[in-house]
Amino acid sequence: AKARYLGPLPVGSWYILLNCVIYGFTSRMDKVAIKSAGKTLYYAYGRLLMAGSTLGGSMMSGGMTVRELKKFCTPSVLSLVLAICLADAVYMLSLYQAFAWISPVYVTAIKRGGGILLSSLLGVILFGESIAGRFGPILTICLGVTYLCL
Repeated sequence: AKARYLGPLPVGSWYILLNCVIYGFTSRMDKVAIKSAGKTLYYAYGRLLMAGSTLGGSMMSGGMTVRELKKFCTPSVLSLVLAICLADAVYMLSLYQAFAWISPVYVTAIKRGGGILLSSLLGVILFGESIAGRFGPILTICLGVTYLCL
């Protein structure tokens, strides 16, 4: 299929640029909201809005029924969902606390650098990916993030 263009760029490129602009503001808006309302309240509102819109949209579209929701009520699935919720709460509340203490720019850089390092290590360990040609850039990113933390 041929890509549709809007001006000099494909339409998808404009979506990516818009996403980058929005993302550039969200960390700063997060910091203002956290300082105003507190990280716990901000986290709770965010998760309630996401759950409500996701489940509500799924139910309204017919993709999620009460029968489908009952599959989540088995003990094994419910324990996994609760473990994911707990891990998410620890991660997000830690992130919001970091936003409250230091610049969102540093928090974002540290988060991304750590994500690159972790995904590279897991790719090698779990999927046998080669690190050839990537060691130098990964090391540079890790050193840069470490320098930011000093």
